[in-house]
Amino acid sequence: MAEVDRGLDRRKFLKVLGVTGVGSAALGGCSTDKVEKLIPYLVQDPNQVPGKATIYASTCTECSAGCGLHVTTREARAIKLEGNPDHPVNRGALCARGQAALQGLYNPDRIAGPMARNEAGDWVKVTWDDAIGRLVRALLAAPGRLAVLSGAGAGTFSDLFRDWTEAQGGQFVRWEPFDHEAMRAANRRIFGLDELPAHDFARARHIVSFGAEFLETWLAPVENQRGFAEARGRVGEGQEGERGMAKAVYIGPRRSLTGLNADEWHATTPGSEALLALAMANVVLSERSGAPPDANALRGVLSEYTPQRAAEAAGLETETVLRLAREFASAQPSLAVAGGISAQHRGAVDVCAAVNLLNYVAGNVGETVLFGARLQAGDGYGALRTLQQSMTASQVGVLIVHEANPVYAVPAESGFAAAMAQVPFKVSTSAYLDETSAACDLLLPNHHALERWDDAKPRAGIHALLQPVMEPVFGTKPTGDVLLETARLVGGALGGFSAVNFEAHLKDAWASVAQAAGASDTVEFWRESLRRGGRFATPEPTVVGLAAGVRLQLTEPALDGDGEFTLLPYPSPMLFDGRGANRPWLRENPDPVSKITWHSWVEVHPDTAARLDVRDGEHLRLTSPHGALEVPVYVYAGVRRDVIALPLGLGHTEFGAYATGEGVNPLDLLSADDGSGFLPYLSTRVEVERTRGFTKLATTQGNPRQLGRGIVETMPLPLAERGLTVAQSYEEQGHAEHEINPELEREAIVGWAEVQQEKQRFGGYADPHPKWGMAVDLSRCTGCSACVTACYAENNIPWVGADEVRRGREMSWMRIERYWEDGAHDGGASHAESAEARFIPVMCQHCDNAPCEPVCPVYASYHTPDGLNGQVYNRCVGTRYCGNNCPYKVRYYNWFAFAKRAFPEPMSLQLNPEVTVRARGVMEKCTFCIQRIRSAQHTARLEGREVQDGDVVTACAQACPSGAIVFGNVRDPESRVAAARQHPRGYHLLEDLNVRPSVTYLAKVIHSVEA
Repeated sequence: MAEVDRGLDRRKFLKVLGVTGVGSAALGGCSTDKVEKLIPYLVQDPNQVPGKATIYASTCTECSAGCGLHVTTREARAIKLEGNPDHPVNRGALCARGQAALQGLYNPDRIAGPMARNEAGDWVKVTWDDAIGRLVRALLAAPGRLAVLSGAGAGTFSDLFRDWTEAQGGQFVRWEPFDHEAMRAANRRIFGLDELPAHDFARARHIVSFGAEFLETWLAPVENQRGFAEARGRVGEGQEGERGMAKAVYIGPRRSLTGLNADEWHATTPGSEALLALAMANVVLSERSGAPPDANALRGVLSEYTPQRAAEAAGLETETVLRLAREFASAQPSLAVAGGISAQHRGAVDVCAAVNLLNYVAGNVGETVLFGARLQAGDGYGALRTLQQSMTASQVGVLIVHEANPVYAVPAESGFAAAMAQVPFKVSTSAYLDETSAACDLLLPNHHALERWDDAKPRAGIHALLQPVMEPVFGTKPTGDVLLETARLVGGALGGFSAVNFEAHLKDAWASVAQAAGASDTVEFWRESLRRGGRFATPEPTVVGLAAGVRLQLTEPALDGDGEFTLLPYPSPMLFDGRGANRPWLRENPDPVSKITWHSWVEVHPDTAARLDVRDGEHLRLTSPHGALEVPVYVYAGVRRDVIALPLGLGHTEFGAYATGEGVNPLDLLSADDGSGFLPYLSTRVEVERTRGFTKLATTQGNPRQLGRGIVETMPLPLAERGLTVAQSYEEQGHAEHEINPELEREAIVGWAEVQQEKQRFGGYADPHPKWGMAVDLSRCTGCSACVTACYAENNIPWVGADEVRRGREMSWMRIERYWEDGAHDGGASHAESAEARFIPVMCQHCDNAPCEPVCPVYASYHTPDGLNGQVYNRCVGTRYCGNNCPYKVRYYNWFAFAKRAFPEPMSLQLNPEVTVRARGVMEKCTFCIQRIRSAQHTARLEGREVQDGDVVTACAQACPSGAIVFGNVRDPESRVAAARQHPRGYHLLEDLNVRPSVTYLAKVIHSVEA
């Protein structure tokens, strides 16, 4: 990879001396023959004002949810992605994967232009005319033998691609690895509807997940997380006799991030979920009135699924099953969800069908389960297998793979690569040389989603637009243009595709949309839609009833092999199905559960680890009937003793320098058998063997326990509803206040505080400045880590790699701490199944009595009149005294020139020009996004007004899907942050140190097990 330019040295300076003007640029080398002309903006682009950001509306394509984007550009380059507040799915928030889409745009491993294999089998660069000519000749030579495998979502492009394929008599398959086919099959079985519904978590008073990771990868995680946070944030808002804050229960063999945010986790036997859901439905229907009339026909069907039978199968107590059912029925409306990838065994359709019945008898369908939204879905794994059979039978002459990587994303045992080898001519439009592209004959790299025109229909009522926000970084070409140009050259049946390019085709399609909407001016309709990011409407709900002849046929899901342990592959919240493995921001953002970065691991229960005599980092060899892998151990009590779990997303053999050869792919251990239209990920038993290998885990976890320091405070729901403070809550529960300072020290602290408050009245600090502060509601924070990636993107933070993480040298300005509490195991709370997980975002606290400031010998660390702990980078000499004196450990030393490696060309284009790229040897830290503060202040000054609450939104607060972070002026009594600081649940980290932080945390509210 190329290294980042070291900047303007003396030789370059002399070359450009005397050249001035806005927009000047030095394109240099070392010899005079490489000097290029420096041309300022002679004719100013009206859409680009130097020094001022331009924002475009677009749509995220990192998963099928289709969240709306606002793309911030500076000097015609995209530098930051935010959520579109007008978009109904994400409403202004954005997950970590969405934030990291910039690293897909500027990735140095993107294919720079069309390439073809020569006779020796090597890749050679070709022109676009040559490349399209090769495709045309191949299509003409194989009439009626075309096949297309597309991973693109629903929209005008997919419609064009399907029509283009079918016009040639070809086969078109739209496929995504995580497509929730089991849910669709269950909806067909129970309701007669072939669609995926939306789910209103915000309205739910009780939430039960049967293995659905709705905070990570299930359907629309940003929307789910916002709704979940709203449901959990209703502390004290319930009417008399009803519950305000929703209770959450997670049922499954592994405790995922969703499970860690639940009030209860029940580690049930894999395959028992359907019985448990039906037993709960039986109890609800027999003990509660108000079920839909046609639900009464289910009484006889459900009667055989008793709580005793379900408890025996799941490994629970009968009383527990009864309690779960009664709590679910009593809190209305409630919500049960299923269909998670990690719980997708061969009986997944039965589980989803059982959960459908549970929701139906509880009256949730139409309340929290909303049909009519018709979330987009592909053709399913079964269609992919059918396509593979056609290739194996030599029925395909030309294969085009678009935005899909099946060679990686399906088990190796499937033989998909061998089936591709039977196709004479294979074409990939991937922007990267991934496993599937590497098996092709011709590469036609598509524009990135931020470089091309397109639209998306992720669900009913949403017709979103994509637009090019900058010039293409590489010599790529939109696939839509390739299809239309090919159609003109092939002619015949393709003669009807006459648009000049895909942009024109898209505008023609939207003219029809405008006419259907009754717009008189189609041009203005297009412009307004482009400005908003699309057209958004609330779809009419579909009235749902039970399908005729509903029947239940539960079969115990079979597992391959005779191994001792059940293998549970689960989707990574960062890497998704593997498409994020080449993004360093995602690789270095710690897994929310294990806090491990960069590499693979296998999760083993502490009792199992003790029996196998393995510890963290020691290698285990996993062997199934389909393959074998060796991977380091992470001891985790959040899995059953008879289960071992591995994250999906790594183990690429091709995908660029950041991903190739990193980690293992759990799919290598799985069978490729079709599980009735879907891939059963939970389908294999493995043998486990201890090896002599060892890998030090690249983890950011410190001490997993709080050791009584009260870092993440909690309080029971009844006490929080009474408005008690944290101290009063402890007193109410009979816990004495924990004092870490003796009496003399406490007297000194009080005296010190009085002196500091008196000093603050003098000098510039006495002027009416704002005082900036932050509040974090821990009842809303789920630990998803979207804020961490947003901070990386906003503040030009370099990634450091696995080796430096192992040395404790990660540079993230904010981190999500995960602590275990109340564990009863000798190994500590992190090794106890009953342990409660507590998450807390930690950044610079901007203390009023900041201990980092007086110890700096060069005054690099100082306090601003508006309450910020400032850091002058070019004054810092790297003594690290401030870091040693910081009790929160939120100051990071730049040991090496990390930026040179982290921002190779063209990744340097993503750098935010408002933030200094720090040189080596300085201390870095959170600045409360001071560049955003000053920008808002300048804007307010130009408009002749004061800064209003909400004018300044930090990157972490803007990205947070759950709305847990609030920022503003604490001296404004009307501001949200001032109200949060006065909240009874408010407290400060390590408050006894008297450093007076500017960050207020609101204690997490927890349900009791029995509520």
